[in-house]
Amino acid sequence: MNTKQAEELTGISRQNIRYYERQGLLEPARETGNAYRDYSEEDIRRLKLIKMLRMLDMPLKEIENVLKEEIPLKEAVARQQENLLKQQKQLQAAIEVCTSIHKDQSDQVDVDAYLEKMESMSRNGSIFAKIADDYKRVAMEEQQRRFSFNADEAVNTAGMFEAVLRKYASDREMKFQMVKSGMYPIFTLDGTVYTAARVLEDSEETKKASTRILCMRENEESIKKEIPEKRRSFYQGIHTILVNIRRHYKKSILNILISLLTVIVMALYLGNLTSTKQQLDELPERLPISVQIWNVSGDSNSGLFIQPRVLDAVYGSSYTKEIVEGAKLLGRLPQENAENLQDLWIQGLNRLECIEGLEEEDIKWSEGWDWDAFQKSQDVCIVNQSSLDKELGSQLPLSLQHYQLLLSGIGLEIKDLRQVSMEVVGIWDSSGTDEEVNVPDILFPLDAVKEIYKQNDQTYFASSLSFLVKDSMKLNELKQELKDAGLQTVVPGSTFSYAGAGVRVDDVIFIRSVTSLEKSLSLLQGFLPFVLLVVIMVGYIVSHLLLQGRREEYAIMRALGTSRRRCTVLFFAEHILLAAAGGAVGAATGLILRWAGIGAIASVWLVFFICYILGASAAMWMFGRFSVAAVLSHRD
Repeated sequence: MNTKQAEELTGISRQNIRYYERQGLLEPARETGNAYRDYSEEDIRRLKLIKMLRMLDMPLKEIENVLKEEIPLKEAVARQQENLLKQQKQLQAAIEVCTSIHKDQSDQVDVDAYLEKMESMSRNGSIFAKIADDYKRVAMEEQQRRFSFNADEAVNTAGMFEAVLRKYASDREMKFQMVKSGMYPIFTLDGTVYTAARVLEDSEETKKASTRILCMRENEESIKKEIPEKRRSFYQGIHTILVNIRRHYKKSILNILISLLTVIVMALYLGNLTSTKQQLDELPERLPISVQIWNVSGDSNSGLFIQPRVLDAVYGSSYTKEIVEGAKLLGRLPQENAENLQDLWIQGLNRLECIEGLEEEDIKWSEGWDWDAFQKSQDVCIVNQSSLDKELGSQLPLSLQHYQLLLSGIGLEIKDLRQVSMEVVGIWDSSGTDEEVNVPDILFPLDAVKEIYKQNDQTYFASSLSFLVKDSMKLNELKQELKDAGLQTVVPGSTFSYAGAGVRVDDVIFIRSVTSLEKSLSLLQGFLPFVLLVVIMVGYIVSHLLLQGRREEYAIMRALGTSRRRCTVLFFAEHILLAAAGGAVGAATGLILRWAGIGAIASVWLVFFICYILGASAAMWMFGRFSVAAVLSHRD
């Protein structure tokens, strides 16, 4: 049966039947000789099924899946039932608001209250803002307003153009009428006015040049009124951009990949820059600089006579920390037989680091005692079990002596101090200590030693002194302070002296590390302008190369009535959207691989996007300078 009979049997208009055919939902047989459609009983059944499902408001894509038996009919109907129930809920919500407004007795409607209510209902599933629906409607209208097809042969004259259009209409049994012939003909299809243009392009399949016919119609006034013009224009632009991205998918993928790689390179660069800066900031903690007081000749760092002014300079400096100070005394246990007197080495100290290899856990304390309590006390001591056999809590009487430096600086004499009695609050055993390490017999709190010197009207001299640099980046300031205090750099081979007047700074590794990191940081920072310039050039080159192949497309859009501004915006937005997407994927990659933190990665993406926009803007400006007439005349 023919189209008219199919129309009568199904109640579906000829135009809709043709439309279903173009959508691939129906494929009737052709009569031999005249190519007229011959609808079978199965075709009539498919049309009725399509009509039934369309009356249920089922989308064409879903109907296609049913007809192809990709989805069972009952499953598709069940899905549509869910959609209809959702729409019913939305409509019911709108009806409730309308009813409430209608019944409102007040002279002036409280708009804010109703908006709040509607927003609350929207969050619960009711949709008042039909943005998505409006876009779908505009997209469908655009598909009907603008379509294209490939010509079987080259179109070089107005007559050939008309012949191609007539053949297109005849194949689809559509009524054709030429309104204005030419290379941009105006014609009607089933009463709808279209304007056509030809686009020369390379076929993705055959890799040969082909002619694509582009047909467009203006928006009908009745349709325009349904959606505000500005919103419609925006949706049309979005639709055009998405269609172009899909049509030029290879170029789109290339743009995304280049943007992705660019952001990854920037993230790696920033990661190196950040890592280098972080290493430089953390270097003082990782490589602390130690400073020791030695005699001038560098022969000894213990048993010295370190002057009070040096101690005042070290303790008063803002560049020192963890000061380790020691003071040496001699002691004897009172014995009736003077020949059996035992000389003992007494060490006053403020930190355990003063004794090599000694840890607090090595000390056995009396109940209630620890190192902090020990340092705050006076008449207490810790004894070396290897030297003295004493119990915790016992009293230890001692006759004290100290060394005094002769005026020559190279000789010592021993001076007596008052006898003291100290309580043993701690015991440790040094028997496992390396034999080459000298270990004291008794430990005193450093403050207790200073008090003993004071009580005996003697000038206190520290026997050893070392410390760490608090801020290694201000090492030079500390060196100047020590120099002002009378300390000089150790000079090996100079005259031996017990006077503690030399300073040895363990800063070689630190200085080398700082120099290396600062050099790397300076180099990376110096590359920053170059990196930004490269990104701008990437934006320009990529946009320029991708746009040059679309001059004819741009010219035809202009010829069909699209303004220069809108054409420029659409082309520019397409490239920027792809670059933003590629950059976002690159940023996400950098974040996943932890090249930098989320803040740094976001900054990379933003910098890339700004630089890319600058480059793409320059390319777009250059692209828009060509003559549309020249391009079109060259084609003709």
